[in-house]
Formats: sequence, structure tokens, C-alpha cells
Amino acid sequence: MRQSSFDKWLVTLAMLVVIAGAVLHFIKSNRHAHEQRQPRTGARPVASGSKDEVFHPYYIPSAPGTTKAWPESDAAGFETIPREKVEAWLTRHHRSAMSLLAAFRALNDTNYLNEAATNLPNSPQIGLAVLAHDEFPADRRKWLELFKASSPGNSLANYLSAQDYFKNGNTDAAVQELLAATGKSQFDNFETESRLDAEALYLYAGKSRIESGRASLADVNVDVLPEMTTFKQLATEMGDLQKQQLAAGDASSAANLARMGVALGNQLTSGDSGKYIINQLVGIADENIVLAQLDPNTSCDFLGGQTPAQVLQQLKDQKKSYRELVRQFSAAYPSLTEEEMASYVQRSQIYGETQAMRWVVQQHPPGNP
Repeated sequence: MRQSSFDKWLVTLAMLVVIAGAVLHFIKSNRHAHEQRQPRTGARPVASGSKDEVFHPYYIPSAPGTTKAWPESDAAGFETIPREKVEAWLTRHHRSAMSLLAAFRALNDTNYLNEAATNLPNSPQIGLAVLAHDEFPADRRKWLELFKASSPGNSLANYLSAQDYFKNGNTDAAVQELLAATGKSQFDNFETESRLDAEALYLYAGKSRIESGRASLADVNVDVLPEMTTFKQLATEMGDLQKQQLAAGDASSAANLARMGVALGNQLTSGDSGKYIINQLVGIADENIVLAQLDPNTSCDFLGGQTPAQVLQQLKDQKKSYRELVRQFSAAYPSLTEEEMASYVQRSQIYGETQAMRWVVQQHPPGNP
């Protein structure tokens, strides 16, 4: 994980009031735990009301009007559950792939991820989690191939493989993976399934419905943020390759890469993936990177006959609208009643973060008390 680039990207791209120190703490905690192979301390975004408040997808702030987290929360503001409850849950679910992943995220303990990787290496959910956390860096190519084999129709596997090939200087193989990804309609990082399993674990441990909803939404971010970083890095590599192609006079290849980059952006901003603002923003950023390399005033078939300049303006407008949504949501959130907070959590789970935030703004329109 590239800590500085991740921090810079999340601050400038996500536009979600991310505090650099908290993000770095999150990253360094994960990296330290990975190197030590010990249970992690659970460093996560800090709670609402703190000086270093963080807002990003899947982060559900503390109860409106309070400056402390929910009862029995850890120092970072997220629900804690006893290890014995987690172990009982695992026994009940026969230490399945998804139950081990839920335990890993809930306790922030890589021992559960390593157990899952050892016993269930052919599970696509386990493969993706291993790759998202770069748990076995020396064997990353092996895990990429396992993920591709276990989820053959999933373009996400090809995108992750392409980024790894770019990183290791194998440009031809990276382009082949991009071509394969572009030809697939499926894009699944198992967010919904992971969230539901996490919520079920917290409910089993005795947490309330709203506490479980908050915690499960937060837990999903454990995998999602590294994935989003990979997509940003992939688009950057694609943009660099376009520059090389254009310098060599190969405008056709540069346009083809732009087409594949737009396809990646569409995967991130549509369907279930598009329910979350971070995915929308990463998709917008990826399209920006690849379209910025083209002649701005030449229409492109893969843009529906529009010019790159026209699409770039549309992307700029979309980004502005999300910035405004976040601003309005942040202003409205402290006014939520307990019932509205419960509805917001439920809507986030069913319809996604973006629609849930819009619902909050509708309940408390700007300028109204």
C-alpha cells in the first residue's frame, strides 16, 4: 500500500472531509499488523464529535447531538464485541468463508483472514480480501490467478490483475487483462453480502439493530478503501501508457485505452457499485485521467459521439453535485431524530449511501431549521 499516495488521493478525490492524520493512522495500523501477523488494534475513522472527525463511505457517525460514540464502543467509535461471541458465531456457521471474513473485520484480526486463506483458498470472497489487504505480497500473482479462476465472469479480478502487471512492468499483459475486463458485464466486490454477514454477527453478539447497521457499514470500508486505491493507480498507469503511445504517434492505441478506462469508470458508477459516493468519485477520476490525454475537440464513438471536452465537463458537474450533497448532508445530520437515524442506516443498507444521504437532505432541506 502506498501510504502517501493513498492519503493524498483520498483527501483530494473523495472530497469527504477526510482528515490526513486519521487516514494515515488507519493505513499504518493495517500495515504494522500485517507485518507483525498479530491481532490488529482496530484503528478506524474516529467518532463523530472528535476533533479529527472523518466522513467517508460506510462511516456512520455517532448519535445526533452527542459528542461520544455509542455505548460499549471502542476508542475509534465503533462497536466492540467479545471474542468468545465471535468464536461461537464461527462455530455456528462452521467457520465458513463469509463468517471468517466477518470475524476478521469485526475484531480487525488478520488471524481469521489467514485461517480463511489457508482453508478456503478457492473462495472468491477470501481471494478478494487477501488481495485488498495484500496479505501475502510474495504470492500476490498466485492469489490473483486464484481469484480470476474462482470468479471467472467478474471483471474486478481482471482489473486487479491488470494493475499488478502494470506495477511490475508487464504492460502487454496488463492491456490484455483490461481487454478481458472490458468484455465482461459483471463487477462484484461482494459489498452487500459482506455487509449483511457483518450485521448478522453484531446482532448475534447482542448489539441493537441500529448499532449493528452502523458497525456493518463501517466494517465494509476495511476492504473497499484499498480497492478504490487500486483503481486510481490503475487509471494512472493507463494514463501514463497513453502518453507514451501518443508520443510514439499511436493515437489509435491511446483512444482504445481511453475506451477501456471509460468502461472501468462505468463499472464503478453503475449498478450496486454506484450506490456509494466513493465509487462514484473514483469512477469520475478514472475517466478524467484517460480522457484528458485525448484531443478534447474530436468526437469519439465510445463517448456516444461526444468530444472528450464535453464529457469532461459533465464529469466536473457530477463531481460538483456530490460535493454539494456531502455539504448539505453534513449540515443536516446533527438535526436527525433517533427514528431518522435508524431510517438513514436502513436506507444506506438497502439503497446505498448516495440515496440515503439524499433522503436526509430531503427531510432537512438547506435553510430550514
